[in-house]
Amino acid sequence: MLFALLRNTLAISVLNIVFGTLGAVILALLLNEVKGVFFKRTVQTVSYLPHFISYVVVANLFLTLLSPSAGLVNRMLMKLGIIDEPIFFFAEPHLFWILVVGINVWKSIGWDAIIYIAAMSAVDTELYDAASVDGAGRLRKMWHITLPCIRPTIVVLLILSVSGILNAGFDPSYLLGNPMVREYSEVIDTYVYRMGLGNAMYSFATAVGLFRLVVSLVLLFIVNHIAKRLGEDNIL
Repeated sequence: MLFALLRNTLAISVLNIVFGTLGAVILALLLNEVKGVFFKRTVQTVSYLPHFISYVVVANLFLTLLSPSAGLVNRMLMKLGIIDEPIFFFAEPHLFWILVVGINVWKSIGWDAIIYIAAMSAVDTELYDAASVDGAGRLRKMWHITLPCIRPTIVVLLILSVSGILNAGFDPSYLLGNPMVREYSEVIDTYVYRMGLGNAMYSFATAVGLFRLVVSLVLLFIVNHIAKRLGEDNIL
């Protein structure tokens, strides 16, 4: 049981960090290249609105969309001839991590991208002008100018994210999980909730919370030290 808890917690957290960071950086890079102010602001608004929606609403939305009986996704896939029978998305253990990470990225990508867009706004425009004179296109400017200039911001946010790697999120695992996928949905947060509050084991829940705090502090110092040794910006 302990191995499954750690596996699920670390897997979901690492996937959230990797795909969340990549998605936010890519979205910020694309928005930074958009010249139309109205379109840019519209996309920004639409992309970060999910951040303000309660996870209870988000969970019910995706449970409805992916429902095997009346879900829009299953109906479209069947009409297109891609599948013959409905897929029970939230009853398939091997799909749970993919679904949870995808929903988490969708919910947070716009909000996280704001930080990177703010960092890009501080890049000296003369660097882009010089690159244009040398014949660099948009992709080369993004790769050789924009990304190196926002790398300190990315590193600092990664350090903060890694320090909370044991916090895979209570809401998605609790609201989207069920007994059929518990092998892959049970994380430390939901286990502490079931054992601590459900079984009145308050001392156990406190001990697990203290353990997570100590591990988070240790990871914070380790990752910060690695960043410092590599010559990157750090927070300590």
